[in-house]
Amino acid sequence: MLTGMHSGTPERLQLGAGVFLKDFDFDGATGAADLVARAEEAVRTGRGLLGATRGGGSFICRPLLRSLEADGVRTPFVGSTVIDGWDVRLTGTLLEITPENFARALVCADVTATGGVTVVQAREALTEADYLPRICWIGSTSRGAVLIELTGVLNVKGAAFTFRDRGEGELPFEFRAHAVEPGQDTAPFRIVFFS
Repeated sequence: MLTGMHSGTPERLQLGAGVFLKDFDFDGATGAADLVARAEEAVRTGRGLLGATRGGGSFICRPLLRSLEADGVRTPFVGSTVIDGWDVRLTGTLLEITPENFARALVCADVTATGGVTVVQAREALTEADYLPRICWIGSTSRGAVLIELTGVLNVKGAAFTFRDRGEGELPFEFRAHAVEPGQDTAPFRIVFFS
């Protein structure tokens, strides 16, 4: 029987659901153990943690491709396809329902607290403050860790809060990456492997 499985396969697997963090500083991480220790500290302190999730998540990265067209050309040919940009997203479903998570889900909202009352109020216009500078997902691999970082992030799904009897509320998110500056010549994401 033919199969793609081989003796090295168990060493090349991504394992578990991972964790979503915002504004997580990993630039000085020296390897997987250091990265994991930093992520565990963020989870323990809640610093940058989006919250517990259910159902894992997904990374979607689609180049926006266009074929050059000219009279007489019937089929795209090698070199005739250009990239007009990137559609890059991290998705998941949060279980932790906080004012900040609701504000992010609403895309553009203000959070005000007075005494024991916190109000989340959606706005009609986006501001630069509605974009998260960066968000990342960190997951374990058989031999280390992998991190996916998006920059200039905005939740484009909106709020779709689901609640049920004998269950927990769920708040899906779909964070889309944006270029930080006009004319940026790199895609607004990085994938980093740590061993």
